[in-house]
Formats: sequence, C-alpha cells, structure tokens
Amino acid sequence: MNLYEQLLVIRDRLENIGAHDDSMDLVESLLEKAEPAKNDRSNISQVQVLRRMLRMNEVYDNYNVYNDLQELISERDEAEVAAHEDSAPAAYVDTERHPRPKSYYKAQKEKAKKKG
Repeated sequence: MNLYEQLLVIRDRLENIGAHDDSMDLVESLLEKAEPAKNDRSNISQVQVLRRMLRMNEVYDNYNVYNDLQELISERDEAEVAAHEDSAPAAYVDTERHPRPKSYYKAQKEKAKKKG
C-alpha cells in the first residue's frame, strides 16, 4: 500500500481507539499533502509511516498525539508477537528424532515372514 492508503488505515485505527482531535487533525493534514501520490505504486509499511510521524515536530510538541501514535505501534507489535507465538511449536513438544525401538523392527520382520 502506498503512503496515502496507509494514512487512511491509520486514520481509521485512530478513530477506533477514540484518538484525540489533534491526532485526527494531523492525519487529515498529512492526507491532504499525500493526495497527489494517491495512485503511486510504491509500497510503504504502516510501521514506517507511524515512525516517521513520531519524528515530526507537531508530534513532539503534543503529548496526546504522541501517545495515540505509540498506542497504534504497540497494538501492531502485540499482533505480530501473537502471530509469531502461534506459528512457533510449543516448548514442550519433542521435535528431536529418535531411533525406533528394537520391537518395531521385530514386528516388521514378523509381518514380512507372514506375507512372504
């Protein structure tokens, strides 16, 4: 997604968390600036956009905006951690390979004798 689309998503997420009016005004002003690049094919991640926004002077000067953006970043981090935790095997699952016991091979030999 390009910058304009990412800003739209950020605006929706800010609305969902009940962000401060200053945060919404900042995103609206950024949307107006990014409107010429609406059809741009470049990709930028949402985390990159949020980090760039955090470096803006308007954000440094306003604690409400800074806190709202930090909340969006922390939500994103929590979602990524949860996804990684779900994909990783549990710590108690034995993933090592073990040799088969002698009884397995005896049973295989017996089956082979019965068939042949």
